[in-house]
Amino acid sequence: MERLITYQGAEAKGPWCEVASDIILLPFWTPDFCAEVVKAADLLDEYKPLDGDVKNNAAPGQETRFNRISQRFAENFESHFKRRVAPIVRQHWWPISLGKNRMPFVLKYSPEVQPSLDPHHDASMISMTIILNEDYEGGHLTFPRQHWDSRGVETGTMVVFPGRVTHVHWVLPVTAGTRYSAAAWVVDSSTEPFNPIS
Repeated sequence: MERLITYQGAEAKGPWCEVASDIILLPFWTPDFCAEVVKAADLLDEYKPLDGDVKNNAAPGQETRFNRISQRFAENFESHFKRRVAPIVRQHWWPISLGKNRMPFVLKYSPEVQPSLDPHHDASMISMTIILNEDYEGGHLTFPRQHWDSRGVETGTMVVFPGRVTHVHWVLPVTAGTRYSAAAWVVDSSTEPFNPIS
């Protein structure tokens, strides 16, 4: 847990690239750090759908918020996001203005509990997903309009994309093992001020 709190050995290096129309991949966390995130989320064992997502039938997932794992971990993630991701987002989608973040969360998919996620688009300006493991079958994050899925994306890589209308996506059923990912959303600053820990 100390490693998560201090963010020790978290940051992966390397260039970003656009792999499909407005879908960016960038190294974000090291595979070892991803394993620590999964371990901490599983120890907490509080995966559940967000009440608002269930109420609105908005593709609810089994999730645990970063701040439930550790408030300091959530704050370190925000700092890393501002240094590593925000400049790329501003460059690629200029003149975007980043606003409030929804508290990042870990998602868990398994054949026994929730194997997939229905087609949807996010209520965000920009969405981010971090691949936390590769030892499962099926479960690909899929973008039908962009003809792209997460097959072959390495652990620790962040997938960044516009969250709304053009990037409908889903997670195909996990057929074996357990799939873990982390997600974060950013809304437009014209609607809400930037607040990294809401």
